[in-house]
Amino acid sequence: MPNLHRLPQAVSLTGLGSLLIALLTQPTLRGYVSRTLGLNTPGGNWRAFAIFMVLANFKNFPLVWHWRFFRSYFAHIYLPAPKLGPRSLFEPSIMSTHSPILETDFNFHKSNSTYFSDFDISRTHLVSQIIRTGVRKSIAERHAAFPPSAAELAIKGKDGLALGAVSCHFKREIKPYEKFEIWTRVLCWDQKWMYFVSHMVKPGVARPKHYTVQPGRRGYGSCIREQNGGLANGEAKEEEQKRLEKLRGAVFASSIAKYVTKKGRLTIPPEVVLVRSEMLPPKPDGWVYKGEEGSEGSNGALLDDAILPEDNDNKEWNWDTIEAERRRGLKFAEMFAQLDGLHEEFDGGKNGVLGEFADILW
Repeated sequence: MPNLHRLPQAVSLTGLGSLLIALLTQPTLRGYVSRTLGLNTPGGNWRAFAIFMVLANFKNFPLVWHWRFFRSYFAHIYLPAPKLGPRSLFEPSIMSTHSPILETDFNFHKSNSTYFSDFDISRTHLVSQIIRTGVRKSIAERHAAFPPSAAELAIKGKDGLALGAVSCHFKREIKPYEKFEIWTRVLCWDQKWMYFVSHMVKPGVARPKHYTVQPGRRGYGSCIREQNGGLANGEAKEEEQKRLEKLRGAVFASSIAKYVTKKGRLTIPPEVVLVRSEMLPPKPDGWVYKGEEGSEGSNGALLDDAILPEDNDNKEWNWDTIEAERRRGLKFAEMFAQLDGLHEEFDGGKNGVLGEFADILW
């Protein structure tokens, strides 16, 4: 019974397809469409083919990426949504999309280069939600009746969020028009950079417990947790292990990216951005992390201890909890940051080059 949750979608698509077929069988409608599109005029077949290609590959046409970007940004910033807090800092955001034929390469699967544009939009969805409160504060202060302080006047330039680096690791191919989901979440941050991790996965395999900004949408994780609650500890761990193996088998690709926040030429530390966006709780005076750096507790517990994750709803998201999660992700971010040294490998052809070639024309 694992696919019952897809039944309403299948019924809807079947009904829509039947309706379209019924409409197209009407001579009057067929004649109107033919006259409107000029299908019976010279070149009508080519015109029909061009219309079909536009509709089948709309995602890849000029300015559509820009529409996807600005739509996701402004929708999350300006449209009403539940207020987020520290509990939601590490929660992922899900974006569903597909791979049109124009994204395929000569192997007839999604081209590696096209993964990055989809990851861009997915990160936009997440970042817009994470910093929404901070952006709204900046807009309100910019239009406030009182003048800014001397310190604010000394800082010239606009607020901005810049992508510093991105890396993608491919695992499985994505076929033409295959649907997939991109799960993106905050991984960690340091003094300058905020790191995000994204996973392209098969749709419907992961079943979240709840949807924080979509409370009316049904989650499935609570049902699984209730079922596991009736099992012995060993059986529950075995079921959780099977679930994790199923999730890992659903991954098409994984990506890590880092962003920096700027005010003109001034770098704003990620912690300041998160505090201003109310995604971090107030830090106690003289706070010091209680965990031991480099221990299993701070950088990731053993599998047997981590197989049943703590209920996020009952976890107290104080600075100790958040710092432990930040350090757990930092071990990946530190390895990623070491790749910045690749810039120093460029020697300008000191020992010669093979040649210089044009891209399209000779």
